[in-house]
Amino acid sequence: MDSLEQNHEEWERIRARGDSLANAVFLIAGGALLVSISVMVSAKKSGVVPEAASSIATTGWYCLLAAIILFVTLKIHMVGQAFLLHVKTEVADKNNPLLNGLGWLWGIGGFATFVYGLVQLVRAASIVISN
Repeated sequence: MDSLEQNHEEWERIRARGDSLANAVFLIAGGALLVSISVMVSAKKSGVVPEAASSIATTGWYCLLAAIILFVTLKIHMVGQAFLLHVKTEVADKNNPLLNGLGWLWGIGGFATFVYGLVQLVRAASIVISN
């Protein structure tokens, strides 16, 4: 097996792992947004949500939205990179460090905002529960 085929197979394995992580974030973040927004809206109507909890939950929602957007961007980037690897191999080879760096930036940024968003939702819930 030549070097190009090995690089292609390795890249496919990395892409599959990235896809799995992105799909997990989509599922968890989407579910967390749906549940927390509906719970907070109904609790806000009954007047049991302190302003601090509402503010923290809103920050968490925006972070989860940002995580979804960053992972969608990562998936689009990976599709574009795969296209370059097959069609414009010389361009992909020349810009490989930049392309990989962008992928890592979007992936790490998406994961960090995902975790921070979930932590914010837990903080908001603990404030509501403690009142």
